[in-house]
Amino acid sequence: MKTASKRPIARMLGGVAATAIAISSSTAFAQSADETADDNSIITVIGVTKQESNIQETPIAITAFSGEKLETQGVREVGEVAKFTPGFNIRAGSNNATTFALAMRGQVQNDVIASLEPSVGVYIDEMYVARAYGLNVEMLDVGNVQVLKGPQGTLFGRNTSAGAMLIQTNDAKFGETSGLVKATYGRFNEWNATGVINMGLGENFAVRGAISYGERDGFKRDLNTGKKWNGKKTLLGRVKVAMKPSEAVTVSLSGDWYDGSLDGEGRQGLFLGLNPLLFAAQLGVAGSQAQVAALQGIADAQLAAFKGNPDLVTVTPASSTPGAPTQGVFLDVNTQTYIGKVSIETGIGELKWINGYRRVRSDNLLDLDGFVLPLHFTGGTQDLKQYSSELQLTGSLFDDTMKFATGMTYFTESGTDRSMSSVLGNPVWARFLGDIKNKSFGIYAQASYAVTDALNLTGGMRWSYDKKGIKTYSGNVQNRTGTLLSCSPASVSVTTNCERGRDDSWRNLSYTIGLDYKVNDDVMIYAKQSRGYRAGAQQLRSLTLADTAPAQPEIVNEQELGIKTEFMDKKVRFNIAGYHNRVKDAQRSVILAVGGTSQTILENADMETWGVEADLTVRVAPGLDLFANGSLTDPKYTKYNGFVVVGGALTPNDKKDSRIVNVVKEQFLLGMNYNGDVGFGRLKLNATYAWQGDMAQDGNTLARYTAPASSPGGQGFTAAQAAQLMEVTTTRSHGIANARAAVAFGPDENYEIAVWGRNVFNTRRTGYVLYLGGLNYVGASWNDPATYGVTATVKF
Repeated sequence: MKTASKRPIARMLGGVAATAIAISSSTAFAQSADETADDNSIITVIGVTKQESNIQETPIAITAFSGEKLETQGVREVGEVAKFTPGFNIRAGSNNATTFALAMRGQVQNDVIASLEPSVGVYIDEMYVARAYGLNVEMLDVGNVQVLKGPQGTLFGRNTSAGAMLIQTNDAKFGETSGLVKATYGRFNEWNATGVINMGLGENFAVRGAISYGERDGFKRDLNTGKKWNGKKTLLGRVKVAMKPSEAVTVSLSGDWYDGSLDGEGRQGLFLGLNPLLFAAQLGVAGSQAQVAALQGIADAQLAAFKGNPDLVTVTPASSTPGAPTQGVFLDVNTQTYIGKVSIETGIGELKWINGYRRVRSDNLLDLDGFVLPLHFTGGTQDLKQYSSELQLTGSLFDDTMKFATGMTYFTESGTDRSMSSVLGNPVWARFLGDIKNKSFGIYAQASYAVTDALNLTGGMRWSYDKKGIKTYSGNVQNRTGTLLSCSPASVSVTTNCERGRDDSWRNLSYTIGLDYKVNDDVMIYAKQSRGYRAGAQQLRSLTLADTAPAQPEIVNEQELGIKTEFMDKKVRFNIAGYHNRVKDAQRSVILAVGGTSQTILENADMETWGVEADLTVRVAPGLDLFANGSLTDPKYTKYNGFVVVGGALTPNDKKDSRIVNVVKEQFLLGMNYNGDVGFGRLKLNATYAWQGDMAQDGNTLARYTAPASSPGGQGFTAAQAAQLMEVTTTRSHGIANARAAVAFGPDENYEIAVWGRNVFNTRRTGYVLYLGGLNYVGASWNDPATYGVTATVKF
């Protein structure tokens, strides 16, 4: 049975090799067309030695987007990139709409607390961004985005065990004065104004500035008050300065600022199954069966009133819970990012010193359950700052037969992550407060050697060292910010502010080795083996693990086999890659209600994943391109020793049967681009349809939902309730369609009017779903409804 489950993917992996043979034998006579496709879609990317490379000549699976392509395909926010990237999924953040959880090739980051690292690293202008707060926002003056699949541990270091997403904003340009002004208006009174200016002040000094401000009215209506929720205001700004003090030296400085506020977010309750016995045992709340039934009746009436409309909500009034902020649910986020780079051309290559600083401040209150009942209020504040420095040398040796990259990195992070929660309107709030202090060092080297004109050998290694320190101050607080009443666990003294702490350190050696062979000028096949590393994670919101034992580092070993092809005078481009990986100690974050308090436990599991990814672009006529991509991902747990709650106590449990959350097993994209002269200007058309299969959002299975609550992992629901839970904790398969039509006219086509639509068929599915046992509720956020509007742009 074990072997059979791998056969479909195994056949596909074998198909990769077969495709290589078939295409290499046919390409010789396929060169009959008389027109070459535009090279605009062949984006220059960061190659296997951190040097620029044609995407078709880079022997790893990459999906890349130019800034123009992002705009025409309706990709507005960073989190939307995954819809257009095979094998990649981005889910809305658990407690903050400006964050996201990343999943790639079966590997998952399913929480965003400050002590838990991602498995997909995000880099902005070559600086690693540790925390996702303030990342899921609109992209401003972006030059390109590159998604690198598979472990990137040698060149990009820790926390890229599944891959990396590189965001490059436009640099200041010497000797050029240019810019643009853009205005957008759309549904829900959404408007945005953007300005960009580049000033080349001579041949050796340039300044580039970009600013964007936007607002949107709320589109979710409160059933009880009529108030609209999920309105937002955002302000983004960036300044870049470039200097060239000598022919060999370039200096680049930048500052980036973001301020965002969200009126909400209003979540919707999808399930509530209050059990009188479990209610009392888990929450310490004495109540009659009639009282519990009355509460259940209110929730059932609310569920009936929703009638499947995702834009109807019932937000619990702040007045129901002493200590809740008077404005009710809200979200405010501020980020500041500063980057400085010095590049020096040497005799053997480029020496670059990259320094970056980022600070995140966030504050919010959430009605997690989505019911009008005061079931579960939670608020969070984060104040985190990071500093990183990288010294790298890239170049070539031996008459350019060997290209190399080598360097060292330093990273430090400190700050505070606090969460406060109240259940059933209790004036006593559970406080989770953690101070983190992290340091990391790395040394790496990677080289690609041309064995022959057609055959290249690539190899690299990185040594990483992580040291993490944490102090937690968890306990119960009167009215959210008042007197500290008690500590959790009770053995810790209130006189020390409930302080617990520990230090941990980890070391790792990551590597990659690969071969690529050019069958001819249009066909390349490659194979590689790589190892990635995700740093260990300390327990920040655990109350019952007495020694706060951390989750161990995540180690990934992956094999990838791929082919990149172009034929018919480059009118057809087809790339396909198959992979297999094993993950040791994959990190998982689960929320469990213990003794009336919900806490987050970090666990480890072992996994195995098989998968295949492919993309195709065809020039069918002058100016008209059709494109498609897709992926199949087949992950499973091979070992999972986690925890469940039995009799109010945290208990070890074999959870290998759990559903894997935040992984989309099937996805595909279909689209078209047209760019043609219509006499008075240029017509630009784009349409895309991105589809994904079912995605589990809770690890429990049907058997666990129906097992008695007294048994390990059992939830105690009836068969009907369990079936309903399986339905509402699964984001069902769906497709999202975007479309855009633009006309560019005037001198140099510098005026453009575009009409656009996002999610034009108004397909609605859940974005983030939380099931919390004990309270037995399911609360969810949903994707945005259909949005359409017009954008006017003037370039100069």
